[in-house]
Amino acid sequence: MKKKFKGFGLIVIILFFYGCRETPPFIDFGIKKIGLKDTSFVLTTIPSPVVKKIYIEDITGVRCPNCPKAAIKIHEIDSINPGNVVALALYPFYLTNLTTPYPGFEVLNTNDADFIYTNIYGSPSTIPGGGINRKKYPGETELNAHFNKWVGHTEILKAEQTPIVLEATIIKSDSATDKYTLNVKVLFAAAYKDEVFLSLFVSENKISSQQSMPIGGTNPKYIHNHVLRKAITNINGNPLKILPSTIGNYEAGRVFEKEFELQLDSKWKRKNCRIVIIANRFDSNSKEVLQATELALW
Repeated sequence: MKKKFKGFGLIVIILFFYGCRETPPFIDFGIKKIGLKDTSFVLTTIPSPVVKKIYIEDITGVRCPNCPKAAIKIHEIDSINPGNVVALALYPFYLTNLTTPYPGFEVLNTNDADFIYTNIYGSPSTIPGGGINRKKYPGETELNAHFNKWVGHTEILKAEQTPIVLEATIIKSDSATDKYTLNVKVLFAAAYKDEVFLSLFVSENKISSQQSMPIGGTNPKYIHNHVLRKAITNINGNPLKILPSTIGNYEAGRVFEKEFELQLDSKWKRKNCRIVIIANRFDSNSKEVLQATELALW
C-alpha cells in the first residue's frame, strides 16, 4: 500500500506541473519558428507621433529605356530628404517586352514583385511607375503614378504624422553562413482603428547588370539599386493581432515585438543588402504604408 501511495503522489505532481505550464503566445509567422519572440504589451510612457518616412516603390525593368530616369528621381528625392527615404525597386515578370532579363545576366525579377505589381498597383500597362507610401494623392485616381509626380507627392507626405514608430535591430548574426535574427518593434503612439500589417523585405544595392538606356542602346554595367530580393514576411505583410481573434483597434502605447530569421542567398552581397520594414494597411479601402524604415546588414 505504501508503494502504491508514493506512485500515485508522483503522478499527481507530474500532472500538476504540466497543468500549470504557461500557454505559449499566438505566433503569426507564415512558417512557425520555435524560440522566436512574438509578443505584445502596452507601454506606460507613450511616445509622440512622428513624421512619416518617404517610402518609394519603383516598378521597373531591364528592357525599359525610361526606367533609369525613375532611379535618378529616387536619388533626387533622397538628396532632398537625407535619412528620410526608403526605396524598393520592383522587377516583375509581367510586361515581358520591358522586363525580360538579358541572356547571360542575373535575373532580378521576382514573384514577390509580381504580387505587389498586380495586387497593390493593379497591373499598370506601362513602366516606370510606382508610388509614394502606396497612397492616392490629390488629382490621382490610382496608386501608380508617373515618376515625375513623385517629388510633388513627397512634399504633401512630409506634412503628415503617423501614430506608428518602428524600431529594428539585428540581435544575432553569423557572417560565415549569412544567417540573421532580426528584432522588430511596432509602437503605437496614438490609438488606431484599422488593421495594420508588418512587412519585411530584403533589398540589395550595387548590382551590375545590363539595362536599356534613355539615350538608346544598353549599358551592360548599369548599377541597379534598391532591388527587391525576397519577402521575409507574407508579401502583403503579417497582421498585427493582440489575440488571434482581435484585429485593429490599437490603443495608444500598444507595442508588438517580433523576431524573424533570415538566410541570405549565396549570390547576394551582404554588405549591399538592407532589410526594408514597413507597417502597412492591406484591406479593400487602403494599401497605405503608415511608416517605413530600413536596416543595414553590415
